[in-house]
Amino acid sequence: MRVHVDYNSHDLDTVRRFYTETLGFSDFGRDEATAYVWIRAAGGSSIGFSPPSPGPPEQWRPPREPSLYLIVTDVDRAHATLVARGVTFDQAPTDMPWRHRVATLRDPEGRIVCLAQPIAS
Repeated sequence: MRVHVDYNSHDLDTVRRFYTETLGFSDFGRDEATAYVWIRAAGGSSIGFSPPSPGPPEQWRPPREPSLYLIVTDVDRAHATLVARGVTFDQAPTDMPWRHRVATLRDPEGRIVCLAQPIAS
């Protein structure tokens, strides 16, 4: 099994560039017929983005979308690499009570993206 999460996006090209060029995901694609963009992560997991469906916003964008929680090997190194690329973080790497070291940033449309590294017991 694998995990796939879908989000609506108002600017698919900017979102694709952020996740591929800025965050470094190299396995991605776009279905031109549906304007759907997908990004494959480790372990077969993937993230998809599509234009909003017709209708009022409350039908296609739930309040407080969940954040993306990406497990990385070295959160301090990932943070330093992304800061060097000009990424602004809401929170620098911080040890959390649930035994993860976490840094948070936002994608171009305001979604919270967490970079996390498990802390050894």
